Amino acid sequence: MEIFGLFAGLAIIGILLAIFFFLLGIVKWLLQGYFLFRVAEKKNLDIPLLGFVPFGTFYLGGQMYDGHITERGQFNPKTIGLVFAIVGIVIYIMGLSIGDIAISYVLMESIAFLGIFKAYTKNLGVAALLALLNFVTAGIAAIIILFLYNRKLEEDAFGIIDETGEADKSI
Repeated sequence: MEIFGLFAGLAIIGILLAIFFFLLGIVKWLLQGYFLFRVAEKKNLDIPLLGFVPFGTFYLGGQMYDGHITERGQFNPKTIGLVFAIVGIVIYIMGLSIGDIAISYVLMESIAFLGIFKAYTKNLGVAALLALLNFVTAGIAAIIILFLYNRKLEEDAFGIIDETGEADKSI
């Protein structure tokens, strides 16, 4: 009978952990979607509401490649975003297990957000490191960078930013 109690206790712990990670995933999804939506609105990207759709984030991230990773106007930003979304769906469908799907999704998200990270940092090396950090932290870094980039865009909208990075509010 003691072994039954042990298995019941382990099952309860497993269920509580599953509920915790599910709720953590919902909070991550909502925060990332909100900040991606705000950035997409400010950058006039196509369909900013896709920030709340799982593969729509790839579409928005791909649009930010225009002028940041690729030369501006070299490719249609909507096409780049669509390619990222389709590739993400194909990789997702090809996933063999839940772990493979989760890892491939976060990896694809990090690659798609490379344009956003480059727009924020203005340095491709730092943007690549942020993409790696985003992969390692399972997407948590993207929320922080999107939050910071959203604030930076708001500051740019309210004042002229001089070469020191300070906003001039006197104008």
